[in-house]
Amino acid sequence: MAARTALVLQGGGALGAYELGAAKALYEEPDFAPDLIAGVSIGAVTAALLGRPAEGLTPLEALQSFWDEVKEPGFLFPPLLRRYASFFGNPHFYEPRPDFLNWPNWTYFYSVAPLRRTLADLINFTSLADRDAAPELLVSATDLQDGHIQYFHSREQGLTLDHIIASGSLPPAFPSTMIKDRTKERFYWDGGLFDNTPLGAVLDRLDRGPEVRRTVYVISLFPNKAPLPRNLLQVYARMKDLQFANKSQEDVKLLKRFNKVAKLVEALEKLPGGNPLKADPAFTDVEKEGWIQVPDIISVPPPENVQQFDDSDFSPEAVQAREDEGYEATKKALAEAAARRAD
Repeated sequence: MAARTALVLQGGGALGAYELGAAKALYEEPDFAPDLIAGVSIGAVTAALLGRPAEGLTPLEALQSFWDEVKEPGFLFPPLLRRYASFFGNPHFYEPRPDFLNWPNWTYFYSVAPLRRTLADLINFTSLADRDAAPELLVSATDLQDGHIQYFHSREQGLTLDHIIASGSLPPAFPSTMIKDRTKERFYWDGGLFDNTPLGAVLDRLDRGPEVRRTVYVISLFPNKAPLPRNLLQVYARMKDLQFANKSQEDVKLLKRFNKVAKLVEALEKLPGGNPLKADPAFTDVEKEGWIQVPDIISVPPPENVQQFDDSDFSPEAVQAREDEGYEATKKALAEAAARRAD
């Protein structure tokens, strides 16, 4: 049986250090070699670094170098204020706008020019633009004018740094990103505004059929469940959780409904007298879609105790804590998945 594997990475700013730890745990597995890596926002950055590292770098080396660059120097602020240091900018990620006198006309607060420079040294742009390069990459962004999600798949079009930046153009912190194709210019905001876990788009691009075993690893950064908020900061944090949390359970429910249709088609084909609906257009339309099977989804739960401003905390302590937590959570998820298969 053929196998297809995908890795899905959420967006979440500084929480993305959790994905560094998760990646270290995954790449320790001797047979881990994803066919497709999908990401949103910081997850799109992670996907590009893992899937298209600069020449001479391994995927993990590129991702580690990125986090070494963007974590804030610890000595510039006292310990109690380090988690807020990035509000003044991050020299390798984003910088405050200089035109303070023009603030009534602002549509964003920070420039991402430093991020472009950082990624220029860590990503192979020739490979990024190559439609045949492996693994496949999938990033998403929200069309600012039309108000819908746009998926950019490396097999369908060559990707550029603009596609990666667009996926993380979270307002009002960052400006929209313009992407120009052969016919038009479109402006995009962060893909997480629309869907922070593009599981459905990934499943659409993995081979279908009963002869294909599909495994999808999903790394979440925002919790679905949390205690009732008790103050305004907790209210804002919970709102963010619910906006960006993993909603893939609905995708899985839909797939299970498709499975029932697939089983019905199979039963019709096995009728002793032949399938009476073989020539019916309704049947042929369903049959052309191929067999849909719910994949083996290995879900790594989000970091514990995600608080307001944690997604902007690039302090060395926070980055290391998230990395360690991501590593341990992924190891546990892999062990639990192996135990389920053994049963």
